[in-house]
Amino acid sequence: MANEILSERRGAAFIVTFNRPDQANALTSDMATQLFNLLKPVTTDHSVRTVLLKGAGGNFMDGIDMMLYAGDYNTALERANQMFQPYHGAIRELLVMDKPVIAAVDGIAAGAGLSFMLAADFVLAATDAKLNTKFTSFGATPDGASSALLVRKAGANRAFELLSLSENFSAAEGEKWNLVNRVVEGGKLQEEALAWTERFASGPTRAYAGVKKLVIKAFEQDTNTQIGLEHNYWGQSVKGFDFREAVRAHFAKRPAKFTGA
Repeated sequence: MANEILSERRGAAFIVTFNRPDQANALTSDMATQLFNLLKPVTTDHSVRTVLLKGAGGNFMDGIDMMLYAGDYNTALERANQMFQPYHGAIRELLVMDKPVIAAVDGIAAGAGLSFMLAADFVLAATDAKLNTKFTSFGATPDGASSALLVRKAGANRAFELLSLSENFSAAEGEKWNLVNRVVEGGKLQEEALAWTERFASGPTRAYAGVKKLVIKAFEQDTNTQIGLEHNYWGQSVKGFDFREAVRAHFAKRPAKFTGA
């Protein structure tokens, strides 16, 4: 099996690179399996404090490789169904892991690629990035949790438009619609992504985990329940080393040195 997914540890950061540059990193079954197998242990590895997703060769990911559907149609559909388990499993790991996930998006991010972008907590996109849901252009409905994530981030009307029309939109439009956090000049994207990765990796990881869960839960429950959940996560965070370190640093008038504990 070729290394269609590359991984690298850089300090407390785990960097994942989609690695099929000749095919704009289009997702294959092998890629989905490799990605899930990489992310599953990272989810519970407390030494990893942030995850960065990026693509090789100037593109993030151009959907699912349509060669999956070559040959006998029924066999192709069975192959596709089998791919969804690791593909959706990888999306779930990104959403549930107690650490920030960053996406550095350049070139094309479409279909499954857009779903991976939406599953990230913080998105940097190059000015020339081309974003597209792409599903209905093949007569298909959304996958990769894109329908849920687009509605949460962009609202129901915008989500319907983007999912239905399958038209390209820019990084600037993505930023306006709350899908992108920062738009970066293409030549500076990787540098900026590493800088943000290091910033999150050196931050209060336990607090970030609480923030991530609270943001997701805010769409699922009433305000009173959310307040109770805030109190629970606050109670957990103030028992950690990072909170105690921040209090000491405040009174000592020095920067806090967070360890993620």
